[in-house]
Amino acid sequence: MDDIRWFAPEGFFALVVPRLRQRGVAIALDGDRPARLAIAMDARVAARAYAYAARARCPLIHYLWDLPPWRLGRGRHDWVWHVFGRYLRVPRLGRRYAERPGYYSRLRFVASHAREVWVPSAQTAASVREHWGMQCRRVPFCFDSDRFTPAPAARARGLLSVSRLTAHKDHAAVIRAAARFVPELPVRIVGSGPERAGLERLAADLGVACTIESGLSDDDMVMAYRRAEVVVCPSRFEGFGLTPMEAIACGRPVVASDIPPHREFLGTAPHFFTVDDDDSLAAAIAAARAGPVPTDAVLRPLRIEAAVERFSAGLAPYLG
Repeated sequence: MDDIRWFAPEGFFALVVPRLRQRGVAIALDGDRPARLAIAMDARVAARAYAYAARARCPLIHYLWDLPPWRLGRGRHDWVWHVFGRYLRVPRLGRRYAERPGYYSRLRFVASHAREVWVPSAQTAASVREHWGMQCRRVPFCFDSDRFTPAPAARARGLLSVSRLTAHKDHAAVIRAAARFVPELPVRIVGSGPERAGLERLAADLGVACTIESGLSDDDMVMAYRRAEVVVCPSRFEGFGLTPMEAIACGRPVVASDIPPHREFLGTAPHFFTVDDDDSLAAAIAAARAGPVPTDAVLRPLRIEAAVERFSAGLAPYLG
């Protein structure tokens, strides 16, 4: 029997696994063998992890990264049951979740039946209490501190923004800010999503040299950070916020939206700006260009080794 069946949709969500194994914890990342505990490290695998835990008759820890407020709105969940290995859902009459009600209703079902719900930030903990009335444990994860490191690179130039191309990530603000500088600053955006065409039109209208890329290799992603003059993190909402952590780790100046997770984890390392205030964003970029590179001391609690300590402490009652 394994100690833990670890459900992760991709490698990032298992960053702590190799070091936990070095400590003697038997962890399976696939298969259906019995385990003493199951962990769902992302919403995409939560339903599958709960089904496994029900079959294996073991407790489940549900790691919940965020609850986007515009998806739940002021609605309520549908009724969900797990019967004979299948999920059954009855849509609620009246006010439901604003977006993807079935998905978030199933996610709530898993959270309500998990032994514990772990979250990365104080903001996510508050969201879980507000929307689902559940208590949870704050267990911050980490960025990939083995991969994102400083190193000499080609002359840094332009602004870099990294994340999904969706409205709440607000890449458009970076393009508008770049247009305010003389000469205009080039913008590089790394990500994919439905906002791509609109961002390309905005850049063309404002005369900003903007490239949008996706599918970069691990090495190319690191080099993208190292070659940026300033990394801008304009998101209106995050549950954790990896981009500024990775940028600081690569030794680059960072401009970040003034939202709770950025403040919670980054201290005074970035130059903060007020969301939806283009003047504030342009001023923060100017200050970042003129100022020193931030120290990476703020990242010590966010490195893989620190997350392993937190996870070890949380898992100890189940594995002792």
